[in-house]
Amino acid sequence: MNAPDVATTFRLEGDTPVDLDAHVGQLPWFRLVRADAGLLLECAALDAERAVALLARAGARATLAQHAATVSGDLMPAIMSDLGPVAMPGTIDSVTVRALDLGESTAKLMHRSRAILRPRRDDARIRALLRAEEQVIAWRRVLWARPSVLRSRHLRGARPVVFDREALERATERYAVTRAGEVGRWARG
Repeated sequence: MNAPDVATTFRLEGDTPVDLDAHVGQLPWFRLVRADAGLLLECAALDAERAVALLARAGARATLAQHAATVSGDLMPAIMSDLGPVAMPGTIDSVTVRALDLGESTAKLMHRSRAILRPRRDDARIRALLRAEEQVIAWRRVLWARPSVLRSRHLRGARPVVFDREALERATERYAVTRAGEVGRWARG
């Protein structure tokens, strides 16, 4: 899920998009960044025109941003295990998403979960996927915050990355279906 060498950054203006997952999830790769300056979307330069159209369909206006959010030296990264809201001034919260192709999506949904609450595969969701009514996306989330914020007991699911900064790109991918709208809820904060 590495970022492309040449990326374009857009600032999302106006109301937070509706059904963001289904629309922007059609891009092969994108990163949403929430900072004090607002919500940014970064995608491959080759997909920039398509991203603007997809964002418009989702109800968001995208304007070209001069640069991506910069991380100051006093912030520490943490790998987040969920998409729960973290609305704290001075933090930079980013979610990197990639679309899974039909084969990989089907394999993820066919895999029987070992969880007690979901012991069977979700056949209805697999049928929706095969009918192109649903899509599976993979995401990774990194929160940049001051160390005192990361140590806070109010912040759950954060694994601070102290020494190995390359661990941010090797973090475990999490999966979501676009109908669930998890990335869109994260963007609304």
